[in-house]
Amino acid sequence: MGEMMSQMGEQMATLPPYVQIWTNWMLLIVVVSVVFVWQRKSARYVLLSLPVLIGIGLTVFRFTGNAHLLGIAHLLVWIPLFYYLYKVEVKSDGFKFQSTFGVWIGLLMTTMAISLVLDVRDVTLILLGYK
Repeated sequence: MGEMMSQMGEQMATLPPYVQIWTNWMLLIVVVSVVFVWQRKSARYVLLSLPVLIGIGLTVFRFTGNAHLLGIAHLLVWIPLFYYLYKVEVKSDGFKFQSTFGVWIGLLMTTMAISLVLDVRDVTLILLGYK
């Protein structure tokens, strides 16, 4: 397990700085859910998605050895989570983007949407043999 983590870390370290910043941003926006976990079930789901994402990501890396395929975890976890957040939070009667929670949900969902587009691109390029 330690060797696999080392290999994954080495691959991640070779990514351009803007990708590393983006990865840190994604982690930060998910971890901010801690602020809302006592008030909102959806924030608990977001926080719980983190160990699930890590577990799936490690499994994908174990079998492929390719850090570019870590986005598969986002595709499996964030697509249903995005739908849930939209349906349960954004479409609810009391939802306000002007609230602290609303700003966080907006940033989170925007981050998820951008990431999902990039993940589909990466996975597609790898499957087609371009990466």
